Amino acid sequence: MVNINGYKTEEGQMNNPFNPSFGMQPTVLLDREQTLETLVGDIKAMNTPYRTTLVYGVRGVGKTVFMNAVGNRLAEDPHWLAIHLIIGDNMVSRLTELLYQQATSKVQKLFNGIAGVDINIAGVGVKFDLSNGQTSNYQYLLMQMLQILKREGQHVLVMIDEAQDTPGMVELASVYQVMISQGLPISIIMTGLPKNVQELQNNHVLTFLLRSGRVDLSPLNYFDIRAQYQRELSKRDPQIAPATVRRIALLADGYAYAFQLLGFLLWRAPDEHITEQTVDEVLPEYQAQLSRNAYSKMLEELSTVDQQFVIAMAKAPDYPVSTTYLGRVLDKKPGYIGVYRRRLIDSQIIATAGFGQVKFALPLFKEFLLQDGQYLVGL
Repeated sequence: MVNINGYKTEEGQMNNPFNPSFGMQPTVLLDREQTLETLVGDIKAMNTPYRTTLVYGVRGVGKTVFMNAVGNRLAEDPHWLAIHLIIGDNMVSRLTELLYQQATSKVQKLFNGIAGVDINIAGVGVKFDLSNGQTSNYQYLLMQMLQILKREGQHVLVMIDEAQDTPGMVELASVYQVMISQGLPISIIMTGLPKNVQELQNNHVLTFLLRSGRVDLSPLNYFDIRAQYQRELSKRDPQIAPATVRRIALLADGYAYAFQLLGFLLWRAPDEHITEQTVDEVLPEYQAQLSRNAYSKMLEELSTVDQQFVIAMAKAPDYPVSTTYLGRVLDKKPGYIGVYRRRLIDSQIIATAGFGQVKFALPLFKEFLLQDGQYLVGL
């Protein structure tokens, strides 16, 4: 067993520190500490919009990792419980069970004393006997449990990955609004894809979630990416050239998934040294995985007009692309172009590039559209 810069294996080889798997906590994380600390403070304050928080962004931007970091940070405080709640049916009853399971033994005893409730632990679950007529539903039980937590000076953070318009989510949202109005110690943090957030806007029960505090995870800083690549890839190849590191950082282009994916591919490359040629050799696989694992789904979830907009951008003779050109090609007036320009900026697909110009916000997205995307959507 060896320990080289913190990476241990039985064979004496360094583990790959990069992990492009969606939703998994990678070994190498780029710093969002300031955003994290600010949000944790706002959630603890309880009287800010961030008591209900939506972490928003495209696939692979790091929403789940960031949400987990918030939960882990709050869980370090003995006055907070962080509970992961999976989207599905019966979310209120599941939350009630998880709250019981994660409470301290002292608080569990207090829960056991709730009038009209017989709590039996069987296997890995918790069964609540609500059959004696005094307790009609899990909403009542959950609110009684939160009253106990309030007296004990404890708070609950509910963590929901990829919030969607489902019956279970509607049920939870309805109960949550009541709990908030009664001053109970509960907060929610959710992640959301642009498509799902648009669907939430169409459900009158869920629209209050969209008035919550919103965290848009901005692109990763180029200089942070370059420094992290230099630090980690130098462990794999101490002779890696600064110019090669700069090129690698530019290829990641601020996209969290791309940062992990490209680092992963370069680390496992068969070459002894990571050179410009090594980068050239992994580029086809890098582009293929970006397209397959992220971009094809992003494009599919755009509206037809959004698809036409980005494909027109990809085919433009000049880059960045002027909105005047897009209006001419799409035969639309400036106001119409402006609406879809804003939609795509909010969806983190494109970004402004100076007055009247736009560019793609994702690495090699233009190449994806020209090579595969336009054919996938039949445009």
